[in-house]
Amino acid sequence: MQGEIQRLNDELEELRRTLRRYEREMRVANNFLDKVTKVARAKDALNNALTGANLKQRAYTDVLLQSCPNIIILLDEDGRFVLSTEAFMAAMNIPNFDYIKNKQYEEVFQKYLNENDIEIFKTSIGKAMSTDEIVNFNALIDFAQTGQPRFYSVELRHTEIARESKIKMTPGVLLVMVDLTDFMREKQRAEAANIAKSNFLATMSHEIRTPMNAIIGMSEMLDYSELTRQQKKYVSDIRKSSGALLSIINDILDFSKIEAGKMELVNANFNLKTLLDNLLSIFSMLCHEKKLDFQFVVSDDLPETIFGDEIRVRQILTNLLSNAVNYTEQGRVAFTARIKDGVLRFDIGDTGIGIRDEDKEKLFTPFEQLDARKNINVVGTGLGLAITYDLCRMMGGEIWFKSEYGVGSSFHVTLPYMLPETAICKQSRKPEEFSAPDARILVVDDIDVNLAVAEALLGAFDITPDLARSGKEAIGLAGKNRYDLIFMDHMMPEMDGLETTHHIRELDEWSNKMPIIALTANALIGVDQMFLNNRMDDYLPKPVDLASLNLCLRKWLPKDKIVPVKR
Repeated sequence: MQGEIQRLNDELEELRRTLRRYEREMRVANNFLDKVTKVARAKDALNNALTGANLKQRAYTDVLLQSCPNIIILLDEDGRFVLSTEAFMAAMNIPNFDYIKNKQYEEVFQKYLNENDIEIFKTSIGKAMSTDEIVNFNALIDFAQTGQPRFYSVELRHTEIARESKIKMTPGVLLVMVDLTDFMREKQRAEAANIAKSNFLATMSHEIRTPMNAIIGMSEMLDYSELTRQQKKYVSDIRKSSGALLSIINDILDFSKIEAGKMELVNANFNLKTLLDNLLSIFSMLCHEKKLDFQFVVSDDLPETIFGDEIRVRQILTNLLSNAVNYTEQGRVAFTARIKDGVLRFDIGDTGIGIRDEDKEKLFTPFEQLDARKNINVVGTGLGLAITYDLCRMMGGEIWFKSEYGVGSSFHVTLPYMLPETAICKQSRKPEEFSAPDARILVVDDIDVNLAVAEALLGAFDITPDLARSGKEAIGLAGKNRYDLIFMDHMMPEMDGLETTHHIRELDEWSNKMPIIALTANALIGVDQMFLNNRMDDYLPKPVDLASLNLCLRKWLPKDKIVPVKR
């Protein structure tokens, strides 16, 4: 009996151990089940998040495809449509992409392109597919079939999903087409406007410089005649004033130079005090006419000769003094020139109308004429101060002003300078005088006064030229005479100088080699190259003066025709 009880206790203990083992295994199973449940829930949450992200990304893609103004097309490696922006469908006037999906691009494009353009597309797509090179070309395509094709800039590039990506997609070509039709039209309008502006400036240059040629040429010859001291002074003032006017006209007419910032400084030694004396002579007379007090003070320490651009310095001071006189009805105009802090300092003051506070910021802006109603009688382009500002900066100087409306204004200019002995460049020598009585020269111009000026200027070298008033007459004279040199006016009616030159060049071997020099009142950029391209050898800008004519004759006349003159 005792043994049976022991056996039952042992079995009971074994059952307890088995139960504990099952309990442990149950706890492990429950823990694993909890983990599996959590993983499943996390996976569901991740799938939901990815689905939402994909939907969001798809929505963004749809917005991009619908909103992009350019035509973007994705083709597969067989040239079938995979995707495109709404702009492509709008251009072809189709309701949705399903109309062309999986179609060959040749099948779709052949309605809108000619055979040559289709071949360009095929070649370009093949090149983009076989290489990583980006292919660009332009095409005229009439997607709307209105008979008015539009200008597209086309870019093609190869596309391929990265190898490590699990997404399976065949390579293809991304095609981007940008409609530049409106841009090209605006570009053509701008180019046409620029050409019209250049033509206008060339015409105005000719119309203004032609009478200036007569004024400067005749006054220069008058200066060589017998005159009283007072008459000499008058002629000198005429020449200096017209020279100053011409330098201003050159900058205004050559507006393309101002716009492009291509104004160049030409430095040489010049007499600063002579320049200031010229300004004193000119503006004291203008102030006297308006009954203004003109105060002109030049410091004793001002150098007499300096190295710089005389024309630009004159232009700066002329612009500022002109404004002071023009905008002052009573009171005074004051000018001071001195050395301060190692630079030239010029101060121009007036008791004129002054400048409003709201106008001060735009004072140096091109084409701005301030207080136009009050200054209706003041003639100007509005370029003077803008040019003056640019010139001061180009020369390494500064310009500033102070003004009180109704009281007056003062302008202040500082310019660095070099003395002649410290200048790097040497001053040009005055051309040596000579005569050429045996020289055979033909002058061609349709304006009598220009012929008279040329005849008088050449007379200073003892040259008696033949004169022609048209291209036809010039061709006749050139055919009968062996000229050493021909001066040819550019702008003439019926047959201009360029056409006349071409006809003369075809006359004979002599005429083909004979120097032909253009006489032009066109001072715009590029005219020199135009003359050279049309078989001319050189050009002289009008107004022609003795110095420039001297250099031209010495350069082109035969050496045996030049006779030095000692005086």
